[in-house]
Amino acid sequence: MKIPNTLFFRTARTLTLSLLLLSIIILASTAYFVLVPVGKRSADDLAALLVLASQTWAELPPGTRADFEAELLRAHGIKLVEDDYVLEPQLHVNIIVYQRLLLNALQRRLGESHEVTIGSHKNRPDWIWIRIPTVEKFLQFGISAERIGARPPIALLAMAIAVVVLAIGTALIIALRITRPLQVLSSATSAVGKGERKIIVENDGPDEIVTLAHNFNKMSQEVSQLLENRTTLLAGISHDLRTPLTRIRLALELTAGIDSATRNGLERNIEEMEQLLEQALLLARGIDSKEPLKPLDLVRLLSTFAAQIEAEWLLQHPESECQVLFEYSNSIEGSLHIALPEQSLLRVLRNLLENALRYGNNKAVSIELSFQDGYPLISILDRGPGIPVEQQEDVFRPFYRLEDSRNITTGGSGLGLAIVRQLCQSWGWRVSMHTRPGGGNEAHLWLNEHE
Repeated sequence: MKIPNTLFFRTARTLTLSLLLLSIIILASTAYFVLVPVGKRSADDLAALLVLASQTWAELPPGTRADFEAELLRAHGIKLVEDDYVLEPQLHVNIIVYQRLLLNALQRRLGESHEVTIGSHKNRPDWIWIRIPTVEKFLQFGISAERIGARPPIALLAMAIAVVVLAIGTALIIALRITRPLQVLSSATSAVGKGERKIIVENDGPDEIVTLAHNFNKMSQEVSQLLENRTTLLAGISHDLRTPLTRIRLALELTAGIDSATRNGLERNIEEMEQLLEQALLLARGIDSKEPLKPLDLVRLLSTFAAQIEAEWLLQHPESECQVLFEYSNSIEGSLHIALPEQSLLRVLRNLLENALRYGNNKAVSIELSFQDGYPLISILDRGPGIPVEQQEDVFRPFYRLEDSRNITTGGSGLGLAIVRQLCQSWGWRVSMHTRPGGGNEAHLWLNEHE
């Protein structure tokens, strides 16, 4: 399983490990300096009482021993019996540490030569029984687990569980408080990068976060104002230029004596200038609002689109014999319905396909539909000169042109791929250029479905 590399996970992991290490040190110190000494003292006191009771019982006249046994049970909760029964292994695991401390304390007081055992008696298996030798016989002392009271393993386990829960909970809360404002700012910067304007982040939290949010809001407003000014400027230029272009076109229509070749050349130049103005204005406006989503059948849409673009291209270039082919993976089974913005998708596809037709050396262009990593992948393939690897990202910059194969004489405004990148960023799609095996270029478009 891949470990997340997010700031939240890394912060939570660091805090959790640090708190757990600190907790282990505290628990170990508590056990060594508190629980073990207390357990030793308690075991030593009980061992002294048991040894004194066994010695007192042995010195008493037989007739008074019953009263002594009753008083020992009443006053100290210890039952004394005369029995040679061999004790069974003790099942009280929760006080096993205390049993070891008690056994050591008894052997220190009685000596290693005296055989002392701790175990379970068949008559009261729920009690702790201690078998101590005397001058006459073995005596057995029964003590309830509640009478002993000391349970270091249970205490340590309870403390460990509490510490782990508190450590993890505290780490998650601290990590969330640290990373949540950054996640909000990260989402806001992504929105600005997609072309959304006037993104405002709430100014709350620590002073550093408040300052950061204030600076971001100021930057967002300045960027929005800059984009609005740029759009207004380009809109004004576009409007001012369209008027003389219209006059030139009208004058061209009214002027006689111009041969058809010259007239056609001037008309193409006017059309190219109008197209350049339109695309520049579109790029400047960005994506102000989201168009509605529609459930689209990609197989049908791409098939129809391929035929339409081929017809338009042949109408504009009668001398061309280029074909636009469409293929799709067998796994799609004839249809693929997905919610997408139709007009944005068609504009992206048109720009990519026209780019492939323009620089495809008059050879067939293919549109392929498949799946990759769970997402629909549309590939547009041509057999042109291709794009050098070091420039495959640069071609998405506005007005960027390749020096050799894709120069201005071949046509194009230099804005088509920049508009493609802008639309893809707005909708969360991915677009990239690759070298096609055997020569040519591959444009890959990954689509994400929107709800």
